[in-house]
Amino acid sequence: MSEARILSDQVPYSRITAERYVSRDYMERERERLWGKAWLVAGCAQDVADPGDFFVFDLEPESILVSRSEAGELRAFFNVCQHRGARLVGSDLGSMEKYTCPYHGWTYNNDGSLCHVPDKNRFNRGIPEEQLKLPELRVADWGGMIWVCMDDQAPSLEEFLGPIIEMIEPFRPHDMRLVEDQTCRLECNWKAVFDNFGELYHVEHIHPQHELIFDCPTSTAEHFDYGHTRVLIDGFTVNSRLPIPDEVPPTQWAQMETLGMDKDDYQGRVLDVRRDIQIKKRELGPALGYNYDLLSDEQLSDIVQYNVFPNAVLVLQPEEFWILRSRPHATDPNKCYWDKFALRMLPDVELQKGAKVEFPPLQNRANVSFNLDQNSDGTIRPEHDEFDQEAIIAGEKTMTITLDQDIHLIRDVQKGMQSRGFREAWLNEDESRVQHYHTWIDRYMED
Repeated sequence: MSEARILSDQVPYSRITAERYVSRDYMERERERLWGKAWLVAGCAQDVADPGDFFVFDLEPESILVSRSEAGELRAFFNVCQHRGARLVGSDLGSMEKYTCPYHGWTYNNDGSLCHVPDKNRFNRGIPEEQLKLPELRVADWGGMIWVCMDDQAPSLEEFLGPIIEMIEPFRPHDMRLVEDQTCRLECNWKAVFDNFGELYHVEHIHPQHELIFDCPTSTAEHFDYGHTRVLIDGFTVNSRLPIPDEVPPTQWAQMETLGMDKDDYQGRVLDVRRDIQIKKRELGPALGYNYDLLSDEQLSDIVQYNVFPNAVLVLQPEEFWILRSRPHATDPNKCYWDKFALRMLPDVELQKGAKVEFPPLQNRANVSFNLDQNSDGTIRPEHDEFDQEAIIAGEKTMTITLDQDIHLIRDVQKGMQSRGFREAWLNEDESRVQHYHTWIDRYMED
């Protein structure tokens, strides 16, 4: 595979047939040719910040143990005892110096080395400790995320992500803190929900609230090597296909008020809000406790989304970072797991010193960025919350209104693809990111 680069606007065509969404044989081939070859977002870096910290990343049927050793080294292992194959660690995350198998008590240091075997003298083949240490896989820490790769021959993470690294770093995601950790069990293939975030063609049909804060028709889509894509969307504006309203829509009021802006000042000039939001954020950043020095004016008002092959969606704004991730079900191609990690940039108290403008506390500024609606201040890690899609549909759980709307619809997409009446996807130019993504899936699957 070649060096990461931005591709031309011409995306090679490849057929996207129903097989890849509903076939168990295809799902089995993905395990070896796709999941075993690519770099994957395993979790949040803050969960392994200190010696002894660990978390478990489940990619059924694999389970991967990410650990910070007592020496401070970041390590990743297959979560399986080398004695009889039992799952070694059953907790989602925590801190331990040693991992002890619950089956027979074999014990490993958190650097993966074997340190205790009960009745060691009864093994007539001996205990070759180097051979029986926990099997490792590649691991990297970047962008507030921990990444793992099961293939020793795959390119480095830096080569895999290419220009995306330089594009994301000004948002300083490594300085953000986790405020929400959710998993929704979906009745769809993992690629079906990922495809949904590869195009804006559906937005005007199922996300009407976006018409009065984003201009999706003028968005810019970009394609990168290794199957990644990016989309840039103007914020604090209105859909350019609609008549321009005389008054600022309510979807924009909360942040305007936080920045000391009066919506009534924009009567008849709603399109000026976007630029003035940029000016006000730049001016009042220190008073708000935010450092915007590395960001462009457009990045202060707009939204940018990266779809990182094969299964991660990174949504970035100056004060907030979403990591969305789809994971396959172990046995059923018609099911998957949909994860959401929401991280927040906590205001810097030092920046606020001497501020002349008083702003409401963080928990009352829920709309300081487009979608943020959590109340955590980031000082305590949120518990992982897992639930079925029916809880979303019944209104018992929410992943924010936009994600909830997608979840309502995606089960019917999967049902339709199971029909003998569906042969292949028929995409338009606005869905070029979906086509680019599947072209790269084909490259992995055919290698």
